[in-house]
Amino acid sequence: MQHTTRQAALQMIQTAPVFTLATVDADGYPTMVALSPLPIKRRLEELYFYTSRQTSTTQNIQNCRQASLFYYQLSDYSSIMLRGKLTLVGNNAFDQDWRTALTDFQQQLDYKDPVILHFQTNSIKIRQMMTIDHLELIDPPTDERPH
Repeated sequence: MQHTTRQAALQMIQTAPVFTLATVDADGYPTMVALSPLPIKRRLEELYFYTSRQTSTTQNIQNCRQASLFYYQLSDYSSIMLRGKLTLVGNNAFDQDWRTALTDFQQQLDYKDPVILHFQTNSIKIRQMMTIDHLELIDPPTDERPH
């Protein structure tokens, strides 16, 4: 991926208000949900999401951690798809209390049993100005994270 394409991908990741997250359920069917990423640690290699432990997404990753993220930008018809692994992480994944980083919308959700999902990117496909570029990350983060 060229430097400018990499910058465009990072820009989209850092500014996307909502991603469509796809996971696979126990029967092998894709399940999609719209999730807003936490505003902290939004990088090409990883993103974090706030949700409830009772969601189908959280249940799905117990069996299969593979997931995809998708964002479409209507203003210029560009899009980005990230493929990777999704895991639950504990509070020690952040230097600060993650609750202070929630957006106003995320705070209003006020989940009874909240969890943080960590998405580790393996590959990225970006479409901009009718061109497609693809990046395989050389050293994707490991699945081993402290909980």
